[in-house]
Amino acid sequence: MTIYRTYIHLGANEWGHELMQELANAYAKEHAEKRVLVVEVLEHAGWFLSFLYGAPGIRDGAICGTANDLAVLPQRIVDFGACIDAEIFLEDIRRS
Repeated sequence: MTIYRTYIHLGANEWGHELMQELANAYAKEHAEKRVLVVEVLEHAGWFLSFLYGAPGIRDGAICGTANDLAVLPQRIVDFGACIDAEIFLEDIRRS
């Protein structure tokens, strides 16, 4: 399966999972024709969250990647990740 991927880098004074999810949701809404879509939001200190949109049987906005090495993702997310064989890079957005 091929997915679309976008990266959003937060500005130096931006952080927090609420803002990360808000930006990912807004991007996904604006680009509703791009599915399956992964929006990865990165903080300046190395933390990131990846959000998944349009995957069969997985709710939109589900976290599918994180910098937290102790996180346990649902098995359906792990299984979906295993079926990805190609990515189409959309953009790399840097907020200031």
